[in-house]
Amino acid sequence: MRTKQVRPEPKEFEYELHISKKTDKTAQKEYILIEFKTTKLFESFEYRINVMEKVDYEKKEICFNIEGLSAPTISLSQSGSAVYNYKLFNYKNSEYTVKLTKNNKNKSLYVLKFTSKSILLKKKPQKNFVKLTIEK
Repeated sequence: MRTKQVRPEPKEFEYELHISKKTDKTAQKEYILIEFKTTKLFESFEYRINVMEKVDYEKKEICFNIEGLSAPTISLSQSGSAVYNYKLFNYKNSEYTVKLTKNNKNKSLYVLKFTSKSILLKKKPQKNFVKLTIEK
């Protein structure tokens, strides 16, 4: 007789996206920190999210394609979420279209407005696979 395998409840979002304004203390320059995190916690390794980014400053478009996960190269095991960080320098205080895709299939389109003091969400998609949080 087999025992029933216990599976965790499916999560509403696969990834979390945190966007915030930061200052590089060495260069004394402001940047936008874009941080992807999995909602799933891994017990054996702290994986890295593989993301291909493309920024078009003229069109004011920021594109991220989430390709999957990769194991860490260090031999020490750590638990936690998989992460990916991107620092956007040389941005203008204006509206940007942020396009998120997963393996060039699932698409989420956001419109964000960067101001000198904050980041504002102007438009969000109906369906998405990412939970967006903006640090005020």
